[in-house]
Amino acid sequence: MNKRAATDDGKKGKSSVPAVEKALDVLELLTEQPSGLTMNEIVDALGRTMGEIYRVVVYLTERGYLQQSPETSRYALTLKLFELSHRHDPTERLIHAALPLLERIAAQTNQSCHLGVLNRENVLVLTSVQSPLPAGYSVRTGALFPVRQTSSGHVILAFSPEDVQERYLARQPEADRAALAERLARIRRTGCEDTPSTMIAGVRNLCVPVFDTRGVVAAITSGFIGQIGAAPTAEESLALIRLTALDLSQALGFRPDASPFGAALTS
Repeated sequence: MNKRAATDDGKKGKSSVPAVEKALDVLELLTEQPSGLTMNEIVDALGRTMGEIYRVVVYLTERGYLQQSPETSRYALTLKLFELSHRHDPTERLIHAALPLLERIAAQTNQSCHLGVLNRENVLVLTSVQSPLPAGYSVRTGALFPVRQTSSGHVILAFSPEDVQERYLARQPEADRAALAERLARIRRTGCEDTPSTMIAGVRNLCVPVFDTRGVVAAITSGFIGQIGAAPTAEESLALIRLTALDLSQALGFRPDASPFGAALTS
């Protein structure tokens, strides 16, 4: 059994909390051991002393995160973590995290913006924020658009698994597949899409992906309209959207340094 370097200085920082760190080490270790481990096996696997681990394991058991088999004395995870993770609708969590950041985009760019997710063959607008100006273009919350008409759909697809992209391309007219494949590849290279809207003349779609711990989950899009007078350019607006998408992704647990998609938001 591999020992975990629980004292690895590279994983510790000023925010390290030893008791919490040990509890998380125990929980993460037992996710890999469905049959459970004895106290001695946990101590050995973590490379710690019995004094460091014993009270942590007992406390986690008292709180219902672990259970001990009376026959084998092995400790295993209960379903409590699963129950906690499902108390909040992930869609509601995404909206709650995204809305103040979308409001920041609108306030700083004077443009509307929205958050879209894939819903079968369509893009669903989960939430949107209008431009603070008296007149402008915006997309309604709850609106549903075919993927082929949206930047959001193509940006999400570009960072989706290859089999998802292949199934989408296979459903498109054969004459369009090569251009669509190149569009997805270009988005993946650049980490965004900046293109004229296919639905509204004079609108420029600025679109950036949003990630969580599993991969791409949504896209932030601003329907940019050129304005007379001093106002952020499309390039300045896109830069802000990229930073905001990174903030939202990190709020959802995304770690750029540990993901192959990190460059999509940080480049």
